[in-house]
Amino acid sequence: MEIFVAAVLILASFAGTGLIAYAIRHGQKRREALKAMSAERGWTFDYQPQSGGRGSRTVISDPSEGWELVLYYRSNSSTGGTSSHWTEFTQPRLALPDGMALLGPDIPEKTAAMADMMLDKMGGGGFGQMVLNKVTGGLAAEAADLRSVPGDGSGTLFATPGRETALDAVREAPELLEARSGRNEAQQPIVALSRHGMRLRLRHILRRPEDIDGFVDLGRAVTRRLDG
Repeated sequence: MEIFVAAVLILASFAGTGLIAYAIRHGQKRREALKAMSAERGWTFDYQPQSGGRGSRTVISDPSEGWELVLYYRSNSSTGGTSSHWTEFTQPRLALPDGMALLGPDIPEKTAAMADMMLDKMGGGGFGQMVLNKVTGGLAAEAADLRSVPGDGSGTLFATPGRETALDAVREAPELLEARSGRNEAQQPIVALSRHGMRLRLRHILRRPEDIDGFVDLGRAVTRRLDG
């Protein structure tokens, strides 16, 4: 029996090693395909592997249009194998001089009211400010002033005073509505306009080149609509 158990453990070890090797090869093939697609379109491509507690970053950009796409992934074995991952398209030239507006999935009014209350509390304390700064990339002051904006438009809109109409041009955009269709809240894109520019974010990482290409198209479409 002990020999049988030992044999099973050895085989399992080899299987695990094989799966890891397969995942590495598969990831390399995806990156090569994405690098080739970027070259065809005249985009720049850079990959930085996970190291020293920092997650891996794949950065694609278009020097002529000025946008940047980041694919981020960080695994953390010390917390039971949890991971952090997201996809973000940024167009800096759409930056606001001040204030912020954010358009996300449809959520119940009660949930939006709870978010208002939470933002108000977080903005009033040092720890809350620190969390908001981390989440928004240094925009804690603006984020603390975000409040839900009532209305009948698609999605849920949050804005700082004076920026309630900043995202009107994209709220009913067909491209954005299509990107939300048939997807749950966690899979839907979020549009943010701030001093950092326009950010289009997914709370998951895209892996297939065709999906990434489609997300870039969505980011460019949102940019054109906000350009007016």
